[in-house]
Amino acid sequence: MSPPFKSMNVGAVQRGPANRPSSNSSSTKPLSFINHLRMSYSITVRVYQRNPNAFFKIVEKGVWHYANGGTWSDKDGVETLTMGGSGTSGMLRFMTEDGKEAFFVAMGVHNYKRWVDVITGLADDVTCVKAMHEYYDNSNPPRAQAREAQRTEVSILNAQSRNMSAQYSVVEGHELRLNVIIG
Repeated sequence: MSPPFKSMNVGAVQRGPANRPSSNSSSTKPLSFINHLRMSYSITVRVYQRNPNAFFKIVEKGVWHYANGGTWSDKDGVETLTMGGSGTSGMLRFMTEDGKEAFFVAMGVHNYKRWVDVITGLADDVTCVKAMHEYYDNSNPPRAQAREAQRTEVSILNAQSRNMSAQYSVVEGHELRLNVIIG
């Protein structure tokens, strides 16, 4: 009786004496998919504000803990989320300088593809820390669906008829770019 699966030789290396790779042997390269699994991802986020009647600022940054989590860094007003791998995400929460019109932008990589979501009309107690798990545990199915949809852009009007949008300008690879446009 044969096993229900086939074995596959991935990254085989010819071995010489003492079980060391032979110096004159040619080794096959590991599958690129294996290397792909070990790569980190970054999302560079630029924020554009089109309307001078309200100034929005970032009031909170969050990172989900899957795939070794990640970090946020800021250089010259450009935010960069660096993640340990596919399967995690980050979030930026914005408010006007008057503490109004709170919204967040959630972004990440799911099954090796980018995703983004924008949520407006946040109550004061809805923080990144409080909301991040909703993208992963089905406590808020529309949020998990947004992650699984792997959209490259999303746009929504808030209660003040201000358009909040997020669009990836680089949608493939490990160095992604996202534009957040506050109308």
